[in-house]
Amino acid sequence: MTQGSTQPERRPTRRRRRRGPGWVPDQHGAWAMLAVPLLVGVFLGRPAWVHVPLAALWFVGYFAFFATGLWLKSRFKARWWPPVRAYGIATVVPAVAVLLLRPDLLAWVPLFAPLVAVSLWSSYRRSERSLLNDGATVLAACLMMPVAFAAGTGPAPGAWPGGTLPDGVTGVAGIGWPQVWALFVVVLAYFAGTILYVKTLIRERGERSYLVASIVYHLAAGVVASAALAAAGLVWWPAAVLFAGLTVRASWVPRTEATPMQFGMGEVAASVLVMVVVLVLPTTYDGAGAGEALGHGAGARVERGAGAPVGHGAGAPVGHGAGAPVGHGEGAPAALRADATTVVVP
Repeated sequence: MTQGSTQPERRPTRRRRRRGPGWVPDQHGAWAMLAVPLLVGVFLGRPAWVHVPLAALWFVGYFAFFATGLWLKSRFKARWWPPVRAYGIATVVPAVAVLLLRPDLLAWVPLFAPLVAVSLWSSYRRSERSLLNDGATVLAACLMMPVAFAAGTGPAPGAWPGGTLPDGVTGVAGIGWPQVWALFVVVLAYFAGTILYVKTLIRERGERSYLVASIVYHLAAGVVASAALAAAGLVWWPAAVLFAGLTVRASWVPRTEATPMQFGMGEVAASVLVMVVVLVLPTTYDGAGAGEALGHGAGARVERGAGAPVGHGAGAPVGHGAGAPVGHGEGAPAALRADATTVVVP
C-alpha cells in the first residue's frame, strides 16, 4: 500500500498469451471417422508393430491437414502458418518409421492423394461445406480400414496390396480381401450417410429435399451393404437391421427439438454400434464352404492315385498314376471324405 492510501497496491498482471488459430481441430465428428476405420482395420488384420507409427501418422497427419485447410482458406496469412509447419514436421518421424517397417504401404498413396487434393482445394475455394468435399474426406478416412488390414497381414505378393494375401495368411476368422472390402462398404455407407444426416440437423434443418435425400440414401445404403456382405460370404441381415435403424433415425431425429449436444451423443453411440457390427460379422464367415463341389473350390484336393499332380482348384493336386489306392475297373470303390477338403473319386 502507498502512503496515505487505503486501497491495496495493484500488482501488474501478466497478460496471458493466446494461442494462435488452427492448433486444435474443432470438427468433433471427425474423431469417430478417424478412429473407427483404423480400429476395425487393426482388428481384422490383427495388431502389428507397424500399427503404432501408422496410428501416430494418421492422427498427426489429420492435425496437419486441418491446419493446412485453414491456412489455405485464409489465403496464406502468416498467423495461420505456425501449426501447418509444426504438424508437418511432426509427421516426419512416424512417416519414416512406417516406410522403414512396411515400404509396400506406399502403394496406397495414389488413392489418398487426389482425395486430399480435392479437400484442400475446397478449403482454398472456401467451399469446405460442399458435398464434394465432405465425400472426399469421408472416403479418405474410411480407406484407413483396408490400409490397417494390409499392415497387419504383411506385404502382399502382388503389385497392389488390396488384391491378394501372402500364402497361408488370413485375417481374423480366416477372412481375406473380399470380406474386408465388403466390410469397408458397410463402414463407408454409414459415414457417408452422416453427411446428409448432419446437414438435416443443422445447416439444412427444415429443408424437405435434404430430409428426403437422407432417408432415401439410408434405405439404398442398407441394400448395397447387405448385398456386398452376401457376395463376400458374410451374413447380411445384421447390416440390414442396422441401416433400417439408421433410416428411422434419419427420418425421426430432424423432426424433433434435439440439441447439437444430444444428436452428437447419438452419433457417438451410432458409430460404436457400427463398429461392433462390423467386428462381429467376420465370425460369420465360413471359408470351408468355398472348398466344396468335389474339390473345385479354393484349396480343395482331388486324388486319383499317386501319380503326377494336376490342379483342379487353387493348387489342388490330382493323381492319375499307377498304384492309385482307388481302382479304375468295374466295381471299383469310391471314397468321399466329407470332413475334409480331400475327395477321392474313381
